[in-house]
Amino acid sequence: MWVTSHIEPIYKYLELGIKMRMSEIVRIDSRGRITMPASLREVTGLSEGQFVMLIADIESQEVRIIPYTDPEARLVELHFTLSDITGALAQVAAILAKNQVDLLSTTSRTLKRGQSAEWIVVADLSKCKCTIDELKTEIVKARAAIKINIREHTIR
Repeated sequence: MWVTSHIEPIYKYLELGIKMRMSEIVRIDSRGRITMPASLREVTGLSEGQFVMLIADIESQEVRIIPYTDPEARLVELHFTLSDITGALAQVAAILAKNQVDLLSTTSRTLKRGQSAEWIVVADLSKCKCTIDELKTEIVKARAAIKINIREHTIR
């Protein structure tokens, strides 16, 4: 196969800082799954059990795959509704940092100017000093967030 026989030269380009692209055509199965060819997994460092984020660009109709972390990660998605005031997000972030929550990705936006905002966090809780419920309780007690939704990600 051309791709596997040209892996070594690809690494040489990467070492030189030259951006490379690889492409493979694959088929989506009846359950909506795709199989990523070994050649792409190898050059991107993806491995079995690893979490990835799929980002769909609706305009261009493209899907990007963003690698997150290793299979031992305890991945959660945290949705915070905050007061739209200075320091609200920082207060929640300080509580997460104190409890050793590893933030992998965050997005924030104002929902209603001067009233509410949201902060969406993808985090690894594998080194967290407390349980999810204890973390939620601490944030609520500090009145740092109006509402908290937590979705735990597990390998299916």
